[in-house]
Order: sequence, then structure tokens, then C-alpha cells
Amino acid sequence: MRNLTATLCLTIAMLLDCNVAISEEFKTISTRKGVTISFVKNTPLKDIKSAAILFAGGKGKIGINVNNKTVRSNNFIVRTRELFANLGILTITPDAPSDMKNLKNIRQRLDYRTDISFLIKEIRNETTKPIWLIGTSRGSNTVGYHAAGLNIQGVALIATVTEGNNHTIFDTDFIKIRVPTLVVHHKYDPCRVSPSSGAEYVFEQLMHSSKKHLLLFEKGDIGNGRDCGSNSHHGFLGIEKKVVFAMTEWMFKAVGKKLGKPTHECVRKKYKGC
Repeated sequence: MRNLTATLCLTIAMLLDCNVAISEEFKTISTRKGVTISFVKNTPLKDIKSAAILFAGGKGKIGINVNNKTVRSNNFIVRTRELFANLGILTITPDAPSDMKNLKNIRQRLDYRTDISFLIKEIRNETTKPIWLIGTSRGSNTVGYHAAGLNIQGVALIATVTEGNNHTIFDTDFIKIRVPTLVVHHKYDPCRVSPSSGAEYVFEQLMHSSKKHLLLFEKGDIGNGRDCGSNSHHGFLGIEKKVVFAMTEWMFKAVGKKLGKPTHECVRKKYKGC
């Protein structure tokens, strides 16, 4: 049992032991007049290396209940928030603002940018470390729209929406994105609005990013959910830990940090064959 526990711990890239603890808070803060935003905050209890705001896909409504300390969404970025925190990233995972029923086709609004700026202030109350905006699926639109207008140090675009009749990442002015940018996608993403070919084209458009990197994954579970849902390759089902570790490793390198030197062979090989 001891060996099994150690193996499970190391597969989420805990560097030397299983004692890296995090705290989880459910909070609501005021942003604009009469408007609030609720979020889940996961904080490493020691050695914060970086910070990130995690934007869910779909309509952006993740069903946070601050009183009951629950979240309804199983979106990739929501269910992996603790994995990022375990690797030293303070994360804030927000719901839609109180005056927006959902974020469908309105993620680019400037008043929403104001709400995000208050989340950045929340982070700055805790740490001066680099802040990343990370969005998955339509959450990537949020990141693309607002990256240039906020004081952040990096962005990550996951399972990015590049096709369809609604807003896509191509409503973004890529010229304005100058910070390190990570593009993450599954080679066999089944969602019709986010083919892997689109991710490769997005990567090419990031000509002004100070650094950029494309991560394409192939393994994982097909699942039995919707093609564009979280229980499919679109949501990196079955390889969540591999994806988070690879992302975090590059993010730290991009801003001059190191993840550390894991001792487990499987981690050193970045999960290939794990």
C-alpha cells in the first residue's frame, strides 16, 4: 500500500513527497457597481511559484455555490485546478459575473475585463509571482480577448475553438499578444469547432509572443460524453495529470522558473508510456 500511495502521488508530479498541501476557498467579491463574481481559490501552502486564472469553456457558467462550497462543472480546467495548485500555482477559477446569465458570445466585453482585473488584484494580495490566463475551449476566447489589456505575464490556450458560427479565437487581435503563449490541444479532438489543425494555425499567428510552444497530445480515453464536452479527448479525459504537468513545466521555464527534479522514472519521461 505504501508503494501504491507513493506512485499515485508522483504521477501528479509531487517532487519528493506527498506532503505539499493546498488550501481551497470559495469567495464572492464585488467588482463593478451592483456586480459580484464568485470563484474558487486554490493556494499552495508553501512555495507559490506562479499564479493563474482558469477560464472554463462552454457558456462559462460553472455553478459555484459559495455557502455549500461546491462547483457543478466537470470542465477540464475546473476539475484540474488542484493539480495546478499541487505543482505550485495559485489558481482562481471564476464563475460568470452576477449580471451575466452566461458568457456565450460576450466574453469580449470590457466590463468583463474589469471583473477579471479584480481577480488579478485578489492574486496580488497573495503573491507577486507571474500571473497566467489559462482558458479551455471557449474559455480560450476570454484569454485571447483580454490578454493584452491586463497586467499578466503569460497565457495558455487549451482545446481552442477555431470554427463555427459563434465567436472564436480568431476574433482575437493576435498582434497584441506579446507575452509567452502556450497552445495545448489533443490531436484527435472530436469537437467540430476545435479541430487540431486549428490549433496549429493559431500557433502560427502568435508571431509577436515573446515565447510560444505547442503541446499536442494523442493518448487518453474516448469517453462516452459529448464530442465537445469534458468527457472526451476535447477534455483530455484520462490524461489530465500528464497535460497539467507538461503545461506547468513549460510555463515555469517560460518565466525563468524550474519545476524541480522529480525522482520517479515515469515523471522524468513526462508520462510517456505511463
